[in-house]
Amino acid sequence: MGRAIAMTIPSHRDPSRRPQGPACFRRRTVVHGCHHDHGPALDPLTGLSARDALESLLGEDKAAAAAGIACLLVDVVGLKQTNTLQGFSAGDALLRLAAERLRSLAPDARLLARLGGDEFVAVFVGPAAAARAAETSTVAATLEAPPLRAAWTELQEGEPPTDLFDRLYAAARQAD
Repeated sequence: MGRAIAMTIPSHRDPSRRPQGPACFRRRTVVHGCHHDHGPALDPLTGLSARDALESLLGEDKAAAAAGIACLLVDVVGLKQTNTLQGFSAGDALLRLAAERLRSLAPDARLLARLGGDEFVAVFVGPAAAARAAETSTVAATLEAPPLRAAWTELQEGEPPTDLFDRLYAAARQAD
């Protein structure tokens, strides 16, 4: 009997497919010759969705775009300094705490994701999306443990949802 081989295989995005089998951090995995499509990836450190889930939501959810979309960008203040002075395990603990804070601040978000590094995003959908993003941004900025920097933006009429990335980062730069 041979060794089990696990490898990532590129997959097409098919939102109608439901995850099957055990939780997985990859979209498509082959284990023991069995194929499972697990949907968008999860961030293994925080358990939040990974960036590709955000891209998928913004690129494919026409109903969400029509209902209103607002995105909140949050980053952890001092992560690099924590990593340098206290080590990466302390930095990882800070990222996990930030993810938990975001979960508690935005339980009604359509999506919570870690974009990478110290950046997180919450996507609100519906008529109150902008108000929820603004409210959550204000509360997030007042937290001390961990200290967070927050900015938000909403989808403009006629704007493709994927343009929110550029506008979100521009809003974050203005918040600095």
